[in-house]
Amino acid sequence: MTTEDLRDLLANLALDEDELDLDEPDIEPGDLDQHMSDPTSVVEAEESTDDAYVASDPRYNGPGVKRDSPHRTRTKTYRQFHDRLGSLTTCVLSILRYMRELKLDLPLLLWAISYEIPELIDDDLAKFERTALLSSEELPALLRTWYKPPRGHSRGVRSKGASAALEDFALQRVLANVQCEMAAVGTYMRTKPSDLSSEALLSIKITEMQQDVQERAPTLWTLLRHCSWTTRQEKENNSKNPEATVLFMISMASFTRSNRNNALQRLMAVYLKSCGTSAKAFDALSALGFTMSQSWTLRAIERLSVSERESLHQDLHVFPWFGSHDNVNFKFRVFEQRSDHHSHFDSGTAGTIFVVKDPAAVAPSAEALRAHRLESLGSNKTVITPVNVLHLEAAAAPRLAARALDTILQVLLLTPGFDLSTYEHRDHSLLQPAPRPGRLHIGAESLVQQYVLDTVHMEEASYDGNSKVLKEWLRQLGLDTPEMQKHLASEVVLPWVGDQLTASRLRGLTKFRCDDYNSFERLDWLIPNFGWFHLMFAFEQSLHSQYYGTRTGLGLVHAIDILGRHGLQTTSTQGTFHHTFEEALDHILEAHIRALWCSVGGVDSLESLRAYTPEKLLALATRIHDEHVSTLALTTLETTSTGLPQKALDPLHKQTIQFIRDLLDYRTLRDAIKLGDIQTMEDMLPRLLFRFSGGRHPNYVVEVAELLQNLHREWPEDLKYYDMTVVNLEPY
Repeated sequence: MTTEDLRDLLANLALDEDELDLDEPDIEPGDLDQHMSDPTSVVEAEESTDDAYVASDPRYNGPGVKRDSPHRTRTKTYRQFHDRLGSLTTCVLSILRYMRELKLDLPLLLWAISYEIPELIDDDLAKFERTALLSSEELPALLRTWYKPPRGHSRGVRSKGASAALEDFALQRVLANVQCEMAAVGTYMRTKPSDLSSEALLSIKITEMQQDVQERAPTLWTLLRHCSWTTRQEKENNSKNPEATVLFMISMASFTRSNRNNALQRLMAVYLKSCGTSAKAFDALSALGFTMSQSWTLRAIERLSVSERESLHQDLHVFPWFGSHDNVNFKFRVFEQRSDHHSHFDSGTAGTIFVVKDPAAVAPSAEALRAHRLESLGSNKTVITPVNVLHLEAAAAPRLAARALDTILQVLLLTPGFDLSTYEHRDHSLLQPAPRPGRLHIGAESLVQQYVLDTVHMEEASYDGNSKVLKEWLRQLGLDTPEMQKHLASEVVLPWVGDQLTASRLRGLTKFRCDDYNSFERLDWLIPNFGWFHLMFAFEQSLHSQYYGTRTGLGLVHAIDILGRHGLQTTSTQGTFHHTFEEALDHILEAHIRALWCSVGGVDSLESLRAYTPEKLLALATRIHDEHVSTLALTTLETTSTGLPQKALDPLHKQTIQFIRDLLDYRTLRDAIKLGDIQTMEDMLPRLLFRFSGGRHPNYVVEVAELLQNLHREWPEDLKYYDMTVVNLEPY
């Protein structure tokens, strides 16, 4: 085929669009001849999307409806023409022979048209053909084919193709992209030494950081995620994801490039140090780029301590506050022993100050407290009596019964088998949790600021130890000057919280110093209080000692064995006993109540109760409470209608009623503490006094009795409310 024949063939490609069955092509039939015969008529922007061309087309349908570029349209038209005539092979071979006549091969042609020859860069025909190639739909397929050519079946050997060149090019491009992305990540992770503060550390959110790093390093993130997550995990694993792992990979790489890129490393260093990580572990983690070094961490904690102490001193003069302390035990490990240098345990005391920044919180008045105490001394109601406690319990009983009834109803509604989300009457008012009028206000504005004092090497188990500890706290708080001592003695009422031993020792100090010369020395400004968390420990120990039983008789041990819970034979305030025992009590309580729902409701499964109306469910819950899990149920079981004791009484039935009743009290108190329901907490005090009195817990008998005495005899209203303040560290 001669050159003239080739030109005629290309000119004949202007076919009727109906013949090619095209859907409104963007090029008129004569456009192809014009492109071949008059190259100067083609003026096209380099590597553009041809929006201007499309907008000028009379068949353009407006914004949002884009057409193929003229380059792609022409390629489609050419391809359809050759597919119809079967002439593509002939044309290609003719062009290759013609190129050989011109001493031109394909590599040289592509090199020349690809921005290498200045004369061809701005040539209209060269621009059009170059753009047609670079924007063509065939280019991705071409690259894949060049990288991995099809196997020649006659030889059985795959051609090498351009795999080496493409791999090298791809690697270089990925490295260049990663280099730019790591620079962006470094800027994001970079910190200044002056930026170190508790607010800056607490403002770091891992989920937000994951999103920010992914936006700044999409290529690197995709590569590392692909390395960390298989296709099967992507489809089947719903319990975890590699996002945090990828974040730490990138963070460690950025930290390796510059130790100033340490936003995440600083956070982890302070966290691990607070967990007691050893110096050797710090050195290893720092070498891996996971944390800062041990020396940096010690300096950082010292700076944070100084900064927090300054903030504390400022807050003490602005907001109400109270304190707490407890003993701590340290294990000092020695790797090179000497006669005076051995591994050992030692005791100390850790203190915490809580600053109440709630605008509604008002510091109690020392003058009001003194006046109220004087008024109480002049009346005949100085000491609360057992009769008073019984009256308090009787007044609180209806409210506690309502709380127990709500628990019984919620156990059913939260059961997966009942499926509240699809229950017809799920929004009925009777099914909503009962309101808590005594609940404290919570929210971001009521958060309590927590400051940790310097741990001191002083024991607090004795009276003398607590006296020294109090002096040390006042020194650290800057309240040990004569002026501040006078201020404490005359204007401040300071609640101080601890476990039962701490509260008892502080209360004993106030008694021993009752004849001292001034109010400061007498500790009139100090109000010792027990912590409710420690009281829950005592509640659990009381339930354990009363109901654990033996394997040969009745008791809680049978349910614990069925549940497969271990380590509950003896009570402990250390380790995981509290969590494990609390969880076991929850499961046992819910199992009993679910069984009662089926029994009282006359159904075989909880799913059948979905057919009942809210009114019917509430009536069943009331029956469960009154007949099976309350003191009224015990009384009914133990007496006949004439009031005479029954001769035959099922001991297992009786113990079950009593046990579930006490578990409901435990659950009620725990939920009240978690939700800040101070009314319910106060309502539970008489029952707690009865339990500890009958359960051989004399220490907490004293604590609960002291609190009842203070609430109902000695404290004014402002101190009552302030003392019951819940330490709210989260804005919910």
